[in-house]
Amino acid sequence: MEKNNLRKKRRESLWKHPYKKSRFQKMTPMILILLFGSMAMKVVIAEMPISEGWKEIHHSSIVVDMHNDTMMKVVDSHTWLPVVDIGKESPEGFQLDLHKAQQGGLNVAFYAAYTADQRDVDDVVARTNSRSLALINALYWTVEQNQDNMTLARNTQEIEAGLAEGKHVAVASLEGMYQFGGENSKELLRQYHDLGIRAAGLVWNSPNRLGAGANVANNEENAGLTEAGREIISEMNRLGILVDVSHMNEKTFFDTLEITQVPVIASHSGVDGVRPHVRNLSDEQLLQLKENGGVVSINFWRTALANPGSSATVKHIVDHIDYAVNLIGIDHVGLGSDFDGATMPKDLPDASYLPSITKELASRGYHQEEIKKIVGGNNQRVLKEAEKFAENQVRHPWLQPPRLRVVPDVQMGEIVYDTKPTLSAKIMDSGDGAGNFFQYSIIVNGVVYQPSYHPDTGHISYQVERDLLGKGHTERDGNFHVVTFLAKNPIGLEVRETVIIYVL
Repeated sequence: MEKNNLRKKRRESLWKHPYKKSRFQKMTPMILILLFGSMAMKVVIAEMPISEGWKEIHHSSIVVDMHNDTMMKVVDSHTWLPVVDIGKESPEGFQLDLHKAQQGGLNVAFYAAYTADQRDVDDVVARTNSRSLALINALYWTVEQNQDNMTLARNTQEIEAGLAEGKHVAVASLEGMYQFGGENSKELLRQYHDLGIRAAGLVWNSPNRLGAGANVANNEENAGLTEAGREIISEMNRLGILVDVSHMNEKTFFDTLEITQVPVIASHSGVDGVRPHVRNLSDEQLLQLKENGGVVSINFWRTALANPGSSATVKHIVDHIDYAVNLIGIDHVGLGSDFDGATMPKDLPDASYLPSITKELASRGYHQEEIKKIVGGNNQRVLKEAEKFAENQVRHPWLQPPRLRVVPDVQMGEIVYDTKPTLSAKIMDSGDGAGNFFQYSIIVNGVVYQPSYHPDTGHISYQVERDLLGKGHTERDGNFHVVTFLAKNPIGLEVRETVIIYVL
């Protein structure tokens, strides 16, 4: 009862808009112009509303969208191979493509590899792994098709470099980690990190071996973060992968924030105080997220914005932003559209309409620096904090990596016409024979194998013994696998090259 009264008071305080009122109170004494002449004019102009300059503010900001499902539409639904190029002007039915991103001033977007399944058996683990890899492969393919306009970034330095070149910057993320929880989870996570995954949600709406999802009907009683989930979060922190708490049930959410050492993100969630919904965060969750230093990125899914969802508009998006800012502050709110994974508000049908959010924020009295934080700055901050924590975990940061290259004999996304292929890579040292002193591994879907080393050719190789298609496989399950070629010198420094292959 006390919690309900607390929520009621917070809702009442929101709809009085104390945050907006305080801004406009600063602007209203324009009568001072009449009393104090030109000196007062300078003061008042500095605090006049910015609603007329919203376009310039939007396009001078670094706009970051923390979640979309666009790669789901890029792949063929039968083979899961990429077939639609979003660099071509406005592919039919897409809410996000490169043309719309440019129109909407969308600089950085997190492209999710989505999977979900509540059946925890080996074939489903293999299938979800394949489907995640299919969507990551589709992102690599998309970037390859659009090298002049798009780049894939693995850290904030690469994000900044891409922005400096005027490119749309893609960051890879996971939505649902249903392939994790087994003995090979940490090594598999390292492979996904190699591929560029920099944010990951442990669950979708259904539970798995890591935790429980937002759909409580599918969960066991008191289900929360599992021991396997705790180990994965620890490894994500170490690697610099942001933990995404969207789609978690409340217990998994609070368990996660209790153990993570790095700020988390809610990549695409709303606030329960505006629209009660299982996918929205309660006041208690938001306050805990603030304590953690994290960011809630407001979802554009119309059903989670308003009731009925068909009535949802940009104003509802900003209502959620307003509520969160009032409760937890300007430094903890961002944007997470869910483009191509949800039905949008009627006046924001696709990414080209993103400036309308900035316009609405400006009309409510948000200042330029505050808008810049909401549309991208806050999420840039948590990315940097995750990177910094990971850098501090490096055992010997002053040591240079080995002067050795590992060149796989297969390329990213290559089709391999053998269900038990021989996997190989060329080891290229500096000519001093250092390669003879390295330890080598070939890792397939998180499982480590010891390859043969052929000093005469400088190759390592391993023939897969287990059929990579697996028992009961169908083509619709996908045939994707992740392979890492690893060289480690005597003091433990590594060179890794990781690719995705498609097996037929």
